[in-house]
Amino acid sequence: MNEQGKKVPSESFGWSGFHHVALVTPNLDATLHFYENVLGMQASSVYPATSQRGRHCFVKPGNTESWGIHFFEYRDAEIYQSADALRRLAEKPESEDLYRFVPGSLQHIAFALSSEKEGLALRDKLSSFGIAMTDIYDQGKIRNFIFIDNNGIQLEAAWTKTTRR
Repeated sequence: MNEQGKKVPSESFGWSGFHHVALVTPNLDATLHFYENVLGMQASSVYPATSQRGRHCFVKPGNTESWGIHFFEYRDAEIYQSADALRRLAEKPESEDLYRFVPGSLQHIAFALSSEKEGLALRDKLSSFGIAMTDIYDQGKIRNFIFIDNNGIQLEAAWTKTTRR
């Protein structure tokens, strides 16, 4: 809408999805360990710190055009935590915690999986590391669950629901 309240036609710019999402972490080595060894994602080379920024790298979630998550290391990074809310959800799935947002922070990053089988395998692996997660939710065309990374950032694993005949 313009200043007179009239709808302005939108332009198409040829968007082709996300290039990357930039996040901070207080410990890049621990973050890389989590994303590579727990989630099985690929990390780029680590770029050295400069006077303007800390060490950084890209973590790519699978075979995608996206560069993934661009993690910057800042030792003093303060990341809002939601692990307690996820633990409450694990104990009581109907808890209102599912619908709460963490003030002043990124809500979550959702990663796509190709099947429920992969989602269940990921849940088993996360469970073996003692990582808090929600139940699997049925969200219309998808199924998903939320968990946290080593920084306390909420991540989502989502896959298209298969129809049973």
